[in-house]
Amino acid sequence: MLQAEAQQRSIDTVVVRVDSMFESKFHRKLYDNRTNVKYHLQERGRVRDIIVFLATLEELKTGNRLYAVRVDQRFNRGLFTDAPLANAEYIDEDELATFVDYLKQVKQDIMTTDHVSQNYTEYRFYTRAGIMLECYTGVNRWRCVLHYELAKMPTDTYINNPERLEELIQTLTEIDQEIKTLRKNQK
Repeated sequence: MLQAEAQQRSIDTVVVRVDSMFESKFHRKLYDNRTNVKYHLQERGRVRDIIVFLATLEELKTGNRLYAVRVDQRFNRGLFTDAPLANAEYIDEDELATFVDYLKQVKQDIMTTDHVSQNYTEYRFYTRAGIMLECYTGVNRWRCVLHYELAKMPTDTYINNPERLEELIQTLTEIDQEIKTLRKNQK
């Protein structure tokens, strides 16, 4: 008892890092169910480091398992059903269809028509997760970029050719279908 009290007095710094995925329906559902809040505590000398995970992708009372898709710079696919990677950006699984529609609009409308004009045009699409899809056209070229945070740093991923754009659309469409199949199997 005395040792614990002495140790308590010796800690002079407490670092709390909150790892919440995003302010969306996906995050709010997890956050509202406080039993899903997890934390990891580590003590290093006089520093106590606490990492709080506000979203752990566990089954909730509704019985529905939630999914998220992680986007990285190489477009490597990631389908998660357990604790998320720290400081990564995710797309809410219910936003996948909308996000794919944005990408298809870039491919079918913006890339094929607007880039021939001399006028500069800027398109921006936002997800609830905070990922921004931005497309610039003009001067006979187009450029598309994804803006998101990775390790709390702004990250840009450029999609500057039709093959790369098509690959991203196909990957996200496949993941969307997998999630729908997994949801059906749970019922």
